[in-house]
Amino acid sequence: MQSEGIATFVSSYQNINLGIKLGIAIMLHNIPEGISIAVPIYYATHNKKEAIKKAFLSGLAEPLGAILAFLIFKNFITENFLSIILLLVAGIMITISIEEMYPEVIKYKEKKVFYIGIILGTFFILINHFCF
Repeated sequence: MQSEGIATFVSSYQNINLGIKLGIAIMLHNIPEGISIAVPIYYATHNKKEAIKKAFLSGLAEPLGAILAFLIFKNFITENFLSIILLLVAGIMITISIEEMYPEVIKYKEKKVFYIGIILGTFFILINHFCF
């Protein structure tokens, strides 16, 4: 199962406003994720359809995770369960960022781009949190 889909479903099931906020944040995060999947496939195969198809299939993991979460967890959702799921997903995302992405950023020595990314990401999260 896909943790983002599960988190979106569980939070939406308990509080639709929270689910919408989380869905928007995940949607924004999926744009560069789709690009990072499609571009290498395109350069390897020179086939646009194949690159788009693979990126689309990757994007299906989240709605499938949400459907599976609904089928498995629909009778167990409480405030505590929601908190635990969101904490686990946040931990997974932070761990991936620190262990996988940060070392790659350091390799390229583009600290300016790194800081701009952090500032823009924080800005979008704040807008999402306070405006919706």
